[in-house]
Amino acid sequence: MSRIRRGYEARFRALLRQLHARRLELGVQWLLARAEQLSRCEAISHADALTRVHDGLSGKIQRDRARVARASVFPSGAPATNSKAPPLLLCDAGLGGLARWLRAAGHEALWKPDIADDELLKQARELGATLVTTDSMLVERRLLRDAIIPSVWLPPTLTMFEQLALVFRELRLTAREPRCMSCGGELRSVEKETLRDRVPPRTWRWVEEYFLCTRCNKLFWYGTHWQHIQSRLRQLDVGSRTV
Repeated sequence: MSRIRRGYEARFRALLRQLHARRLELGVQWLLARAEQLSRCEAISHADALTRVHDGLSGKIQRDRARVARASVFPSGAPATNSKAPPLLLCDAGLGGLARWLRAAGHEALWKPDIADDELLKQARELGATLVTTDSMLVERRLLRDAIIPSVWLPPTLTMFEQLALVFRELRLTAREPRCMSCGGELRSVEKETLRDRVPPRTWRWVEEYFLCTRCNKLFWYGTHWQHIQSRLRQLDVGSRTV
């Protein structure tokens, strides 16, 4: 629990900075005390209480941002749009499954199994990537604590899909054209006839559209598995737009 608590302390500190809180550490302690009170009053675990307090504060910040955006006046009269390119994401060694889902959602997510923390930080800095981690000790490092390397800390108590939703909220992402789930490369449409020796006979009879990864050359097509993935991502995208 102590490691989870430290992770939330870092997240509370980052959120309070966004609110320009003048008494930062006092605010962090108040939020921690609020979680303890919630845990006692509602008979829920301390981890769940910390998550509730975090999500409540994060939601308030997101709603405030949305109100400011709607109230802004643009010379063209057009609504605000986020024209920034999505960030390059670097997932820590324990987030291989999350990296695959981020790629399916159209975001370039790098992941290497068993990568050491020092090498992870080195690569994040060299690549200009946003680090995604569940390691509360890692977010206490100066490079992350001082936002020299942008990062998102994910409570390890969350399910993988809850982690994915949190990344979407924190980085204000939306679903894009899917990327290769194996390596994150872009997918390009290819003519069916050029793939006859690579497609199983049963699939050949009912699937007409195929894609190749421009990086690893892996072959993809829209099957029932992909329909399930797309259904989950549509739920996620709608949720991220309504925060």
